[in-house]
Amino acid sequence: MADSASKRILVVEDDPIGQKVVVDALVAQGYQVSLARTGPEGIEKAERESPDLVVCDVLLPRKSGFEVCFEIKRASRTREVPVIFMSAVCRDSYSEAYAAIDLRADGYFVKPFPMSAMVSRIRELLST
Repeated sequence: MADSASKRILVVEDDPIGQKVVVDALVAQGYQVSLARTGPEGIEKAERESPDLVVCDVLLPRKSGFEVCFEIKRASRTREVPVIFMSAVCRDSYSEAYAAIDLRADGYFVKPFPMSAMVSRIRELLST
């Protein structure tokens, strides 16, 4: 956990309860966390802050999480930033395959999921 303090994670989530659960779990692990509540805000913060990793809900106001991931992976400054999706609605294998293959996402969690599973995946991706 010593290395996690230097790692920055952007959480893009519009639901206040979802925000609290994810942000609190990541802060408890020692990560620096910033929050965006809409798709466009998530894209803007990713470009401005260059986080080490993005956790993104699929259904967001104004732009979907899929669009957010597409923009992050397309931009030269952020194209190597890992993106992990979470969704309560897009629960089908097509959504997961689209995220992994077409968008080059690094994880997909169907809500509700154990936060320990997401934290474990984040650790793998960030090597902390």
